[in-house]
Amino acid sequence: MTTENIDDAIEQYVIERKKSERKVAESRFLRYAYLACGERDSTAFMRRCRSLIRYYIDFLTVLENPMRGPQAAWLFLMVLVFAFGIYMLTNDDLRVAGIFITSGTLVNGISLGRSVINKWIEIAVRIAFYREIIELIDSTLPAEC
Repeated sequence: MTTENIDDAIEQYVIERKKSERKVAESRFLRYAYLACGERDSTAFMRRCRSLIRYYIDFLTVLENPMRGPQAAWLFLMVLVFAFGIYMLTNDDLRVAGIFITSGTLVNGISLGRSVINKWIEIAVRIAFYREIIELIDSTLPAEC
């Protein structure tokens, strides 16, 4: 039982859960756990899997937050450049440059905002799937975990 086996089991659950319902993904996860480690090592596999998933949830919650990374800095920069473009629109000599800067910043800001929202949704869905695995492990091994 290695970390790669546990990661494969978790990733297979997430992939299967995106395709089908929860019961199918749970049965395949349990099947993979029993096939990967055998009957007697399944409790150790489940415990290690639970602790690794807890680590992944903490990691995704804290470090992969899109509003704490470089995307947030880019969004803040987009707001500053957009404000400068609006200022340029008020000046007659800089109006044409202001139009280009404001429109380009608006388009790029919307694109960046969409990517931040997509990343946020993907992380939230992955965390929800990880919590489903923890619930499955808790229901399978209620005394050990």
